Amino acid sequence: MAMFLIAETVFFFLLILAFVYFRGTAKLSLEAGGIDTALLLASSLSMWRAASSGTGGSRPWLAVTLLLGAAFLIGQGIQYLHLIRDGVTLSQGAFGTTFFTLTGMHGLHVLAGLIALAIAPAPALRSMALYWYFFTAVWLAIFLVAYVWSAA
Repeated sequence: MAMFLIAETVFFFLLILAFVYFRGTAKLSLEAGGIDTALLLASSLSMWRAASSGTGGSRPWLAVTLLLGAAFLIGQGIQYLHLIRDGVTLSQGAFGTTFFTLTGMHGLHVLAGLIALAIAPAPALRSMALYWYFFTAVWLAIFLVAYVWSAA
């Protein structure tokens, strides 16, 4: 897991650098990004509760984590629809390409995490928790760079 997370750190660091380099003038919804951030932070809290509850008590917290993660993905999808309606697309230019690649790859990892959480055996929960915390931290970096810094 450590080697995977190190590789993912490099991958997302480079994607964030590309986004910073090609940062455009498109205005992202700070409110929508903030809601998504709150959803992921809450999901990490519920993941922590699931991982520390032991086998019997982890299921309800795991279900909350799954729901919050799914809500995050739905929120991202809604943001994508708004951006596309405003003419910001994957092929629109460097900003669209880097934004959709960065957030899309993150979303893909969240989806993979949701699937793994739904089917992973209880002994794998601690490793899955590390994965989940990592991608929450990655989202915090994305939110700060793409939403907060771009709004300034």
